Amino acid sequence: MKRRIFMLLAALFASALILNFSGAKKMSAEEKTIVLPNDYDDYNDWDNWDDWDDDYDEDEANYYYIGDTGHFEIDYDDAWGEELVRVEYSSDNEGVVEVDEQGNYRVVGSGHAEVTVHGYTADDELAFDSSYDFYVCADLASASLEKNSVKKYICDLSWAEKSYSFSVSLKNAPEMEYYTFNYASSNDKMSISCEFDADTKSIEINANSLGSTVLTFTINKKVFQLNLKITQVKMGKMSAILTPKKKITLKVKGYSGKIKWGSTRKKVASVSSKGVVKAKKTGNTVIYATIDGERVGCAVSVVTPVMKKVIHEAKKIAKGTYSQERRMEKGYYDCSSLVWRSYKKAGKYFGDKNYAPVAANIAKWCFGKKKRIPGGLNTSNLEKMKLRPGDLFFEGGQDNGRYKGIYHVEMFVGYQCWGFYNNKPFLDALWAARGAGYYFSGMMARP
Repeated sequence: MKRRIFMLLAALFASALILNFSGAKKMSAEEKTIVLPNDYDDYNDWDNWDDWDDDYDEDEANYYYIGDTGHFEIDYDDAWGEELVRVEYSSDNEGVVEVDEQGNYRVVGSGHAEVTVHGYTADDELAFDSSYDFYVCADLASASLEKNSVKKYICDLSWAEKSYSFSVSLKNAPEMEYYTFNYASSNDKMSISCEFDADTKSIEINANSLGSTVLTFTINKKVFQLNLKITQVKMGKMSAILTPKKKITLKVKGYSGKIKWGSTRKKVASVSSKGVVKAKKTGNTVIYATIDGERVGCAVSVVTPVMKKVIHEAKKIAKGTYSQERRMEKGYYDCSSLVWRSYKKAGKYFGDKNYAPVAANIAKWCFGKKKRIPGGLNTSNLEKMKLRPGDLFFEGGQDNGRYKGIYHVEMFVGYQCWGFYNNKPFLDALWAARGAGYYFSGMMARP
């Protein structure tokens, strides 16, 4: 009775076995001798029966290929004088593994087969009992890669590691319940990782660097090769400011094929099939180029001629030396004098035509004139491109006795498109005297 229970539990255990095929050791096609231990002794060790599951040692999966042959040897201890007079070999799936009366086996098909070996004494008592599992990989003699050469393009994202993922399918591949897989790259300077998906019969490839390599895949002992080239693509400009009716030609670096151009707001600026951008009316848009399903872009702001002069002056002043003492002199500036001196080009003085007010007074003038931008600098306004070049950003919150505790002002001078995710542009705010993306949130006004 106990033996029957054990056999039932063993069968359930085997059916629930989860195998890891990707790192399996490949077996050769040469003849292999398999030595089987006698499990019958364990069945009769009644003292340890309750601990059989703790003592059970699961072997690694045994991978074979069609055409493999070999022989079974049994490890039988006849110290008690009970010699075996008959040994029986049987396969539960002869379409996968055949075995004869002498224990010679031959692998004839893919799939799983269990060979069971029973040994009997002269009294016809079972004295030897063992089994062996064969996991036979599919024959890929007729299989091939859908393509032997792949060229991919990584669109620049300055914040992230350059990477690209894609798959290459096997043609004419049979069902692959069991398989072995490994790969090698001819260029060890490239970071490449590969996995095989038996369900889709495809190789998943992830490249984390640029360059060229020859990838060699070995699947079920058959060798496949793929020439791979990963090239980086960039937009020549990530940001531009135009006035209505003006044009600019954008270039894509790293790609010479046909490009599909587009604009996120065609009413602000359009783009031709050759990358010629034409400004139409004031506002913001992203001009993008689609390459191999991915995009690179340039954030374009269309402003009035006067506002372009204001922005140009702000950038020019910011190249000078920061000094609060000499803030009004040529070649020097501080935050509020930069804004005041730049806006002189537009005839705006923030209440004082002779001397630049401090940042808090500029903010007080703007907010008093109801020039405040709802939400100020935040993710939504940035993503929806609601800010315009020339807008002012204020930092506050200090206990300095000034309006709203404001202690700094900075001029927004446009957007920078540094990448796309799911065809949605990532944008950074550009500032006259600070680096791209320097500020994340705060009060803003449009003089």
